[in-house]
Parts: sequence; C-alpha cells; structure tokens
Amino acid sequence: MGLFDGFGNNRINLTPQLALVAGMIYISAADGQLDDSEAGDILKVVPDRRVLEEALNYVRRTPYQQFLDGATRVMSPAQKMCLILNAADMAMGDGYLAPQEQQMLVLMAQVFQIPDAHLHPYIQAFMIKNNLTVFQ
Repeated sequence: MGLFDGFGNNRINLTPQLALVAGMIYISAADGQLDDSEAGDILKVVPDRRVLEEALNYVRRTPYQQFLDGATRVMSPAQKMCLILNAADMAMGDGYLAPQEQQMLVLMAQVFQIPDAHLHPYIQAFMIKNNLTVFQ
C-alpha cells in the first residue's frame, strides 16, 4: 500500500467480479491501451459500466503481480479458470498472441496454479476459433 492510498478513501476492494474485469483489462491493455472494441468485449462478459470503470481505476494503481496475488486470495478455482479463459480468448481474438500477452497469461496460470495440461485443450480451441485464414 502506498503512502497516499488511504487519502480520500480511494481504496478499492478486490472482489471476484472486479478481479475478472481487471484481469481482462490487464491482458487486453498489454499493448499500452484499451480501445473501445476491447472495452466493449469486456462489457459483453460483465455488462456493468460501473464495474468496468472501477476496474480501470484499480488497474491504473495496481501492478500486475500485486493484482494476481490479490485475485488468488479472493477467487475460487472455478473463477480463476473463468478469468484466464476469458483473458486468453480476448488476447487471441485477433488471431495473434503478442509476446507481452503471452507472458502475462503464463504468469497468471502459474500464480493461479493452473497446469498447462489443463489449459491446453482450451487454448487449442481458441487457436482454431480465431484462425480466420481458413476462409481466405
């Protein structure tokens, strides 16, 4: 906690729903920005603009590793799995997984203690789903 975090009661309590949205923001903004289409994709998963705004505020203030540690404490195994799959789907949605996105997803899987073998079939499905070159 930073020196001025308590000023104005600005502390944000991480809940499972907020962790879901924040996790998706971290991954989708790995390139340094969250564009409108990415925000729209997040709102499809959690259709609450207030939660999106709160998560954006949380992400601005919280390093990724600190987020992962907090999310680990507040989320169930099923919620962690839901988060990593939604984040991976967003990251792979354009048919390309940037190195930074991949690193963040690998770290998330490690911190959440989700084995590669458990994720493998889902990632393969996303690769097939998002490979639109088969229509060219």
